[in-house]
Amino acid sequence: MDRRHVLATLAAAVAAGPALAQQTMGSGSSGAAMSGTSSQMSGGMMPMGQAEQQYMQRTMMVGSVALETSKIALEKARNDDVKQFAKFEAEEQQTVAEIIRSMGDPSSTASTQSMPQGDMAQMVEKLRGTQAGAEFDRMYVMGQIQGHQELLKVQEEYIRGGQNMHVKHIAMLAAGRIREHIEDLQDLQKRKG
Repeated sequence: MDRRHVLATLAAAVAAGPALAQQTMGSGSSGAAMSGTSSQMSGGMMPMGQAEQQYMQRTMMVGSVALETSKIALEKARNDDVKQFAKFEAEEQQTVAEIIRSMGDPSSTASTQSMPQGDMAQMVEKLRGTQAGAEFDRMYVMGQIQGHQELLKVQEEYIRGGQNMHVKHIAMLAAGRIREHIEDLQDLQKRKG
């Protein structure tokens, strides 16, 4: 399936979320019970609790590594398939970041826009310091597999424990797409030998 189609579907789901939430709140929910709570809709933002904020922050943090390493790969990758994956991944991570920011309070995800910390920052720096060529391509693909596995874990944890059905649906869509990416990367890794 074309990645742009998946992203358009995900964006449409996010755009429809506030309208669906308002319909749900308007039918069967007491306005007084909702008043002044974190479930209240304001300024077009989705109601987000602590679990949703953590989910968005973790998704943005891991996604920022995928984005940064893919930008590096666009410059250094030598294999055409690796370069193509990096291009799609960079575009996708930029779109995912925009979608997540549109879901809630921008200040709650602002801290995740900085460079990754710890092991993730080391991975980015290691790729920056690696010469273009087959070794770089191998390291990039391996790093993307690890990053996507971590990103899948974030989605699955929210799917199991999250309460906001709209966010849960987004996590389900994302998890399916991440699984496809992992398969694509593993195939790419096998072809590269």
